[in-house]
Amino acid sequence: MEITDVSLSATNKLTEEYIQGSNQAMSYFHYNIHKSDVYKERLHDLKSYTHPREELVEYLTGFNKKLNASNKTLENIEQLRDQDSVVVVGGQQAGLLTGPLYTIHKVISIILLAKQQEEALGVPVLPVFWIAGEDHDFAEINHVYVEEKGQMLKKTFKQSLKTKDMVSNVNINQEACSEWIDSLFQLFGETEHTKEVLSFLKCSLQQSQTFTDFFAYLTTKLFTEYGLILMDAASEELRKIESSFFIQLIEQNEALSQSVMAQQKKLSDDYKKVIDVGSETAHLFYSHEGNRILLERDEAQNFKGKQDEVSFSKENLIQIAKQSPHLLSNNVVTRPLMQEYLLPTLAFVAGPGEVAYWAELQQAFNIFNFTMPPVVPRLSYTLVERNIAKYLEELNINSEKAVVQGVATEREAWLRAEVRNPYEGYFNEAKEKIEEIHKTLRENVQKEDKTFEEVLLKNRAILQKQMETVQKIVESKQLIKHDVTHTKYNKIECALRPNGAPQERIWNVAYYLNKYGMQFVSQLLNEEVEFNHHLKVCYL
Repeated sequence: MEITDVSLSATNKLTEEYIQGSNQAMSYFHYNIHKSDVYKERLHDLKSYTHPREELVEYLTGFNKKLNASNKTLENIEQLRDQDSVVVVGGQQAGLLTGPLYTIHKVISIILLAKQQEEALGVPVLPVFWIAGEDHDFAEINHVYVEEKGQMLKKTFKQSLKTKDMVSNVNINQEACSEWIDSLFQLFGETEHTKEVLSFLKCSLQQSQTFTDFFAYLTTKLFTEYGLILMDAASEELRKIESSFFIQLIEQNEALSQSVMAQQKKLSDDYKKVIDVGSETAHLFYSHEGNRILLERDEAQNFKGKQDEVSFSKENLIQIAKQSPHLLSNNVVTRPLMQEYLLPTLAFVAGPGEVAYWAELQQAFNIFNFTMPPVVPRLSYTLVERNIAKYLEELNINSEKAVVQGVATEREAWLRAEVRNPYEGYFNEAKEKIEEIHKTLRENVQKEDKTFEEVLLKNRAILQKQMETVQKIVESKQLIKHDVTHTKYNKIECALRPNGAPQERIWNVAYYLNKYGMQFVSQLLNEEVEFNHHLKVCYL
């Protein structure tokens, strides 16, 4: 593999300025990640914190053993008992077949940053991935994209859900999912690695009861040699450890809401807010009859669902936190706070959107006497296969530009020069002459009888439409003559900027495993890269 760095702007203004190190953006965070001693500073600050290490070790050991985790992972979990040990953590939803490539990129980022900082600081730095199993938006995780007939198409695994329960509670239909996987691999095409990869996926599926299980088994196997520690945000065992902090979240709920809104107001002069909250938002969910209900707080400090599905006094909700914490779960505001309560976090690895919304949480961290950990933008890769690199060279297209912007401009220029020229000019001239003649016709007829205006305009539209149809037929026949070149443009676009989006947001790792083998992720991870906030363009 050959990897080059390419400068790439972030998707939002705050994240872009945060990456650049602007004082304005940095002011919304507790640590400046651009300082050379930021991790030493954070390590020093963590010494004044206490965390439920013993309880965490018990939970994490059981959870990861169930996933057939490596001895390296189990040893890492044991190291959490060491008061000097810290973690690098990040999380993501439990996407099917691990979801879009950016999830793989995030895990790689966590592992590499943990390794780098362990060497630099001389203390155990453990890689932890937090599966957001408490999320309930099934439509966000139930699909992958595959290339079919020159375009990227969404292939959804269709399993009907009667309730909006947490993904970790949703049982997966193994037989239907197995058939869905087979349909994907028919489109991928058979390679020397197909049998092994399919076996890996099917074995993981057979061991899985829920969608979170499936994600966890796959991730554990892919990163088995790196000691990655997995945890599920929806685990009942973890909820028991979280119980005392749920109580704090309930007791300080009004102050929490006010702190988020105050931070958003502070941000509003410079940036757009990301988190949609109101003064009544409680930032906690309650599980009721298989549905995950976002709670709101009224003036009397009662907590209820937006549709009055449930209602609790503050005291009752505190009792639930004590006795049945598994019924509660966090939202986008309280999950980072819960993470800080649980884990000795040296750094939080974030996607571009996460960087933006964490900026709205600074005052929320202050409420609980927490310091927001350094927020480190994850690594991003674009994978360039040999055939794509060859097409770029043949078409004389700059690969870095293609990765960042796509090839729509170059393709349009080629279409005009090779396919539409001179036909586009012929048809434009014909349409102008038809319009000129038809305009004279309309004017003359309407002098005699204005009631014909509507039928004449319809006739004009039909004529122009017919001309456009004929033009498309002519151009499509021309395209057939240039089909090889046209296909190359489409292949490049699908590979590097599918559907106009970054590759990492559309493609799934299963395609690359099928083509390059089960060691593909390890090979990518073993490449030396810098956390310099540049896109890593990887030539395979």
